[in-house]
Amino acid sequence: MDPDQTDKFPVADPGTARSSNAESGQIPDVGWSLDKGVTRENNEDSLAAVTLNQASEAASLAIGVYAVADGIGGEQGGEIASQLAVHTVVRQLMVEVAETDADLPENCRPWLESAIALANQVVHEKGQTENMNMGTTLVMAVVVGHDVHIANVGDSRAYLISPTAIHQITHDQSLAQALVDNGTITSEQADDHPTRNVLTQAVGSAEDVAFDLFDETLTDDESLLLCSDGLWNTLGDEEIIRIVRTAATPKAACQALVDACKLKGARDNIAAVLVRPEPAPQN
Repeated sequence: MDPDQTDKFPVADPGTARSSNAESGQIPDVGWSLDKGVTRENNEDSLAAVTLNQASEAASLAIGVYAVADGIGGEQGGEIASQLAVHTVVRQLMVEVAETDADLPENCRPWLESAIALANQVVHEKGQTENMNMGTTLVMAVVVGHDVHIANVGDSRAYLISPTAIHQITHDQSLAQALVDNGTITSEQADDHPTRNVLTQAVGSAEDVAFDLFDETLTDDESLLLCSDGLWNTLGDEEIIRIVRTAATPKAACQALVDACKLKGARDNIAAVLVRPEPAPQN
């Protein structure tokens, strides 16, 4: 597949994907949106939203694979890097899911580790071959029923959003966040700090990459949001909650998030994937 065609892997209609999970009785509803913003000429963000369905006479299982990447290293280099990273991790995870005979979701952590290692190798080698400064952030999630397994490199983020609160799952791998962690500046000061966009880790920028892993449980009234910094740098927590909780569908929520960013000037690219489970029918 041409790398230029790997910025998104939609299933069903563009911007929305639905799949059933007979074992848990849940039907996850997934939407996505990708926009270059108001001032940028090209889009260095990429995303993926793929749902794999395994079914037999005994049971069926839906496995969601979702990713957002924000490229760095200049216009062409960043765009290629994010596309390569997303394409590589999704392809690797799909192979792992298809070939495993083990129970899920216990295998998700090593799957995420191997997928990131491979993406880092692919992007790094591409940069070396093309003599380009190339790298990308990457946040991705494997969702099996209510179990959510997340990996993160850089400052793209994953959030859990309930009816009344927003919880940032991931921890930014940035210089500003490192200064917050060691007490040099406050989290409020980090919002406008000159190093807020300086990453301490990126996929493909070196031969090895350090990443964070997280495990969460998604309840019926929560949503999982993956997004690039073009979204969270533009909208505050309260506005993100309001949009996500009032939108009729994840597809509508993602489009509304992008529209809100563009109303505020959207100086960066914007990418968002939202996963929302629907309650099981009452017996």
